[in-house]
Amino acid sequence: MTEKAARPGMANFSMDDDDEIPIPTPQQRHAAKLGGERLGFKSESMAAVPGATKKAVAAREALYTANFHIRTLPEDRQRYDDFAYRHRMKKGEAMKLLLDLAEEAEAARQKKGT
Repeated sequence: MTEKAARPGMANFSMDDDDEIPIPTPQQRHAAKLGGERLGFKSESMAAVPGATKKAVAAREALYTANFHIRTLPEDRQRYDDFAYRHRMKKGEAMKLLLDLAEEAEAARQKKGT
């Protein structure tokens, strides 16, 4: 505990003026680097590190960009979600497939009716 403690009984762990840690000299840094390399640690410069500069990856362009809000019964929404999950397809892809099937059924009905 130092004499500069804010409250009696509380330790002061701040750096005192007389506790300064000296900055290592270039010779000390070099000796430490060599000692580390003898132990198996390799010093690499920042420019030599592979992958230091990474190219920006282009964002994937969205395919289904339109938002479509439909009022449905909860069980119909669940059926739609289950259909898309069961066939492992995106919901936009499932909507396109269902519309294609509906148009085919409509064309078959019109052909049958005439």
